[in-house]
Amino acid sequence: MLDMDNLTIEDLDTVLTPVQDEHLSTLKKLWYHDPQESIGHNEFVNKASDWFRSTKINDLQGWGKFPCIDVIMGCTHFIESLVSKHKWNIQILGKEYAYYTLMGKKYTEPGHFEPGKPLVVSLPNYFYGDRPEWQAVLKECEQKAIDIHIDCAWATAAKGFNFNFDHPNIKSFAMSMSKLNLTWNRIGLRWSRQRTMDSCSLISAQKKYNELTTACGSFMMDNLPRDYGWEKYGKINQQICDKLVLEPTMFFYVVKDKDDKLYSIGKLLGDIKQ
Repeated sequence: MLDMDNLTIEDLDTVLTPVQDEHLSTLKKLWYHDPQESIGHNEFVNKASDWFRSTKINDLQGWGKFPCIDVIMGCTHFIESLVSKHKWNIQILGKEYAYYTLMGKKYTEPGHFEPGKPLVVSLPNYFYGDRPEWQAVLKECEQKAIDIHIDCAWATAAKGFNFNFDHPNIKSFAMSMSKLNLTWNRIGLRWSRQRTMDSCSLISAQKKYNELTTACGSFMMDNLPRDYGWEKYGKINQQICDKLVLEPTMFFYVVKDKDDKLYSIGKLLGDIKQ
């Protein structure tokens, strides 16, 4: 039970742990307990595409320019497919996932991009939300013929992410449900301007993914509004920030202090009595 009166900064988590509340836990239990049905490939793609696009608190444009849609096992699958295809000959910006650092990839400052070398970027970004240097990045990519691939893993936790994907250098983007605590069953979609051959397109086209994964994704979409986090926890997010003199971020379970240090309130939100 969340005790707002005695809440201190020490009760927050410095690891950006997602919320795990009673509703999400119940859905997981129901998924394992109740009989389930598979869903056809095209039916899932259409259903998931509609679900991701149904946000009312973000303004996302340009979907129609990306007609090639593939099923992915979360955004990590999207990233690994890209870096494998390009043999890690890619570029990243600062404040990216530790995954890249662990694999020995260093970030490149805007203004120093290598011509023709693909850029993989997270938008919205866990630290900034909207990247402050984005317009400069786009301009440089135009000048240097750099393809851009966007990891939108944080989009399902975001509010105020206003973005138009229809820029000629943006070649693909992906979204997943993982930030709604579905790391136990990663599922999402990748949108591309043109069909290319990589692990994402091959697995999707040949339907070699586990059907339980898409069935679970369909079940969760039936029971989770697209903007679930902000709809349910927007007010309590602000109350926590007011109590601890913190600032909200674009993401419903992430807040920051005056020095831009990030904290997760995911565990606190999960303690609220439903």
